[in-house]
Amino acid sequence: MSEPSLADLLDRIVDCGAVIRGDVIISLAGIDLIRLDLRALLVGIDE
Repeated sequence: MSEPSLADLLDRIVDCGAVIRGDVIISLAGIDLIRLDLRALLVGIDE
């Protein structure tokens, strides 16, 4: 059995849906200067 391709994996993720979340904090000398909360929702739409 061969391994799934990247296209197969992306098709399955979009079919089921996925949430990607991340935080980025830029600080200087222990003081937070910039904070980014990142969120992405991947879903497929059936017409």
